[in-house]
Amino acid sequence: MTINPDVPHRRGSGNGRPPAFNIPGVVLAVILLLAAVHLGRTQLIGPVMDDRLIADLAFIPACYSQPCEVLFGRPNGALLWSPLSHALLHGDWTHFGLNAIWLLAFGSPVARRIGSVRFLGFVVGGALAGAAAFFLLNPTLMEPVIGASGVVSALMGGACRFAFSGLQRRAATSATSVRLSLGQALSDRTILFFILVFFATNLLTGTALGGYVSGGAQIAWEAHIGGFLFGFLAFALFDRPPVRPASILTPPA
Repeated sequence: MTINPDVPHRRGSGNGRPPAFNIPGVVLAVILLLAAVHLGRTQLIGPVMDDRLIADLAFIPACYSQPCEVLFGRPNGALLWSPLSHALLHGDWTHFGLNAIWLLAFGSPVARRIGSVRFLGFVVGGALAGAAAFFLLNPTLMEPVIGASGVVSALMGGACRFAFSGLQRRAATSATSVRLSLGQALSDRTILFFILVFFATNLLTGTALGGYVSGGAQIAWEAHIGGFLFGFLAFALFDRPPVRPASILTPPA
């Protein structure tokens, strides 16, 4: 997720394991939707209309305390849909490509485990959580915030609950691995290391050094952390009930 500065203020492979490139349809559909939106913005509409689109769909924290319908010409309904619609927009193809790669990597195991409908609900929750966290830390910012990084971060947080530990990696598929409790996840060294790296990397982007590393682009690290916390803490609400092995009936002697 970035702040746009240009706008005014299951099938197996035969061995019991899924094939390496078995992309869930819902994940592919989300990536194609994001690609179609960015392609339309860059190829089908002019810069004036694109600025209008960003102003109407981007998340602008200060609009909840100031009359943005006057400053930006935004419709009043943007206050309702922008916490979600901002995730459809990206600053450039690099921004989209990075999010698409991470969405593919972390969205695929999550989608295989919880199914398409729950996955879409999880994606929506990640976008809203990212916007909420950004607003809490930047309530007066009059800059459009765009990108699906909050969603990607939520998928990372959710994957931590079932896909990273040694016990989980030994499971046949992501659908049969055990969902760890919060305490178990936080006591697993692999998961804890991943979480520490995630938070350190995102907090680094909030410093001047982070701006230098990102080429001067403003990165909405607050939304990343909000999405991750949502995914990590709320994953159990979206997870399917554990699959119980079928009982073995022993015929009477």
